[in-house]
Amino acid sequence: MRYEEKMMQPFYKIGKWIASKMVKKEDVKYQKLEQTLQFVENSAKEKDAFEFTARRIAKVMMILFWGTGLCFLVAVFTGEAKEITFLARPSYGQGSMETDLEVQVEGEGEAQKIPILLQERQYSDQQIDEFFQQAIEDLESVILGENISMQEVRSSLEFPSSVLDGKVKADWFTDDLGLIDEKGNLVGEPTEGGTQVQITVNFSCQDREMDYRFSVCVFPPVRSEEEKQQKQIQELLQSEEQKRAQEEQLRLPGEIEGKKLEWKKEKESPVQMIAVLVVITALCIWMLEEERLQAAVKKKQTALTMEYASFLYKLMALLRAGLTIRGAFERLAQSRQVREHYIDEEIRRCCNEMKSGVPEAQAYENFGRRCQLPEYIKMGTILAQNLRKGSDGLADLLEAEALRGMEERHQLARKLGEQAGTKLLFPMMLMFGVVLIILMAPALMSFSF
Repeated sequence: MRYEEKMMQPFYKIGKWIASKMVKKEDVKYQKLEQTLQFVENSAKEKDAFEFTARRIAKVMMILFWGTGLCFLVAVFTGEAKEITFLARPSYGQGSMETDLEVQVEGEGEAQKIPILLQERQYSDQQIDEFFQQAIEDLESVILGENISMQEVRSSLEFPSSVLDGKVKADWFTDDLGLIDEKGNLVGEPTEGGTQVQITVNFSCQDREMDYRFSVCVFPPVRSEEEKQQKQIQELLQSEEQKRAQEEQLRLPGEIEGKKLEWKKEKESPVQMIAVLVVITALCIWMLEEERLQAAVKKKQTALTMEYASFLYKLMALLRAGLTIRGAFERLAQSRQVREHYIDEEIRRCCNEMKSGVPEAQAYENFGRRCQLPEYIKMGTILAQNLRKGSDGLADLLEAEALRGMEERHQLARKLGEQAGTKLLFPMMLMFGVVLIILMAPALMSFSF
């Protein structure tokens, strides 16, 4: 017996008793559970819904029992407040801490809750002096970045906002912001022989501050031949621009160091815009074709619905005149009308099927399915059934179906009229606005401002 089963064994009897009150063999819910268990019988431990339910209840009871016991033990050992005489203060840099304590005054009834705000631990003056000294000693390694030394600075310096893991804050100032800004970035062009820059850093820790000044020598950055040439061209352009600031045009330099310069302005190519338009157009056409197809389907379905009643009346009249169903269909297929209808096309297809050897009943059913409307499918089924059983009473049945079709035609016509009225609402509003402008324009123009 596994450990889990041993743990569950005391609760299994309780689970079986509760399951006996819950499980009923005639209940549909438990019959479905039985089928599911039979489907997975290779992996399930339970043979029926009763045992499965009993085990589930046993597991729940076991969890509730041990959980309640754990809650009781925690409440016993942590329920009463522990008496303290000291309160741990937050360490350096951790910020202040808020907490609530209960205090019991001797002779008083209830304990009082007192909120306490503890500030972080403060450094001593000696510690702060040591921090300042350490910050000065580490200064060069902190700010140099990619430079070799403070006497040869060719790239930006690093001015951190704090040092020594945040113990000391640092604010930076330079006497030549045109060369080095307050973030340590090189923003100007130093001389080839180097330019001295005075830097002041203000260290602060708690309520104490200290200023430390030092100087660095800034040289032009090391450039490749291409970068040097680009720099010369930029300087030449700046010089030319300053000389001709009052002229309409800027003459671009024609040569540098005896080498001819050819200036070209890159044209904005419309290729990307055209490509985007092509993709958008392709997507629009894709969706438009789908929309056209759906519109054609809807148009044909609407037309077939409108033609349904008249088709049945014609078919009914021909049947009462003594023609068979096939003869009536052939007569309708041969008739020529001023305006071609969708139903005429489907009737001719049905006749062509019968001529090609398709059974007559199957042809009528195919006729209804091709129309894709419930009333036509029903009518095709009626014709096929009456062909097998005989056509007695078929004309009356078609007449009743025609009356129902006429009612649907009236409802559809009313719906189409409402849709047309909704579509005309916006043009009518535009026309109303135009009329208002025509009427009010002369009156407004007659006012003298």
